[in-house]
Amino acid sequence: MNNQVCPLLKDPEHYTPDIQDLSINEAARNYWLPTLQQTVKKIVAKISKLIPDNPKAEEHARLCQEKFNDLVEELKLDPRILRPLSVRTLLEFHEENFRVHFKDAWQSQKETETKEALCNFADRINFIDSIEDFSDKWLQLIVGVLAGNFFDWGSSVVANMLEGSQGFGLTQAMNTIESRPWFIDDVDAWVNRLNTRIFKQAVIFVDNAGVDFILGILPFVREFLRMGTRVVLTANSYPSLNDVTYEELNLYCCKAAQQCHILKSAIANGQLVTVENGQKGPCLDLKNIPSELCDLMTESDLIVLEGMGRSVHTNLNTEFAVDSVKLAVLKNEWLAKSLGANQFSVIFKYEPTI
Repeated sequence: MNNQVCPLLKDPEHYTPDIQDLSINEAARNYWLPTLQQTVKKIVAKISKLIPDNPKAEEHARLCQEKFNDLVEELKLDPRILRPLSVRTLLEFHEENFRVHFKDAWQSQKETETKEALCNFADRINFIDSIEDFSDKWLQLIVGVLAGNFFDWGSSVVANMLEGSQGFGLTQAMNTIESRPWFIDDVDAWVNRLNTRIFKQAVIFVDNAGVDFILGILPFVREFLRMGTRVVLTANSYPSLNDVTYEELNLYCCKAAQQCHILKSAIANGQLVTVENGQKGPCLDLKNIPSELCDLMTESDLIVLEGMGRSVHTNLNTEFAVDSVKLAVLKNEWLAKSLGANQFSVIFKYEPTI
């Protein structure tokens, strides 16, 4: 894959994706190393349920856990072993290590959650269409994306909530995230921009399968399409937890399009385009983007980053040469407090070009 630097970066020469450098931030390093060890441990405990047909699944997962633990112990002695040392690179190490034994450990889980979400897709878009006020409609679309992004198996607190409740859905997630005004709340500025400008092309980096993509992102995308904006949806090239992969992206869009003539028409006429983003983990390094996506990006006047991995752990402070939106729910209490927020605080960061 011929990867390049994102052409939408305002200052590509000084771009650094990671919000924290764990090699020099001792407090962050002392938190994230054991925390990520526990995350990997929980995945190992869940692996037999994720892949019940593989009798060696748990054995292979434990080998992956041991390799990750070995790296962490070495990093405790010398943080310079992994450069750069960040949540992004640690998660990429884990995912690449995991893929040695498992093509996509979460595939069955993603299929189940997406199938269930598709059953509620028509009701969701019909509800959105019933909202006549422009501002109210966009607020509901944004809340839908944020609540959908709650469904992240990489967050231990969310994983515990999902496993402990059979009926936890989009409505319950909406009631869990903080009420407005949010920690970063640029919704009013965003709606004002939409009132005066129709974007030519938006490139959207998506996150999780299931409720997140089907009930959060797709209604959001659909509204752009209705307004005449071309949309480029981009997903990970490789499996990572319950994140949507590029292969799944195409499949999910086509399945949703069976219930929505707007999506169906946009796919057919090229107004909705899907492309891989070259990433191997849940974070986003915009210096490592496939050339095909870079070529599409040159026509974009809006970039949207969804989820903690892509818009908080990485790129929270990244400046772009075009309008940008970053959306996330802070599902990790330590990270939230390090930013001056609380667990389940909301980030909706809109930065217009002057």
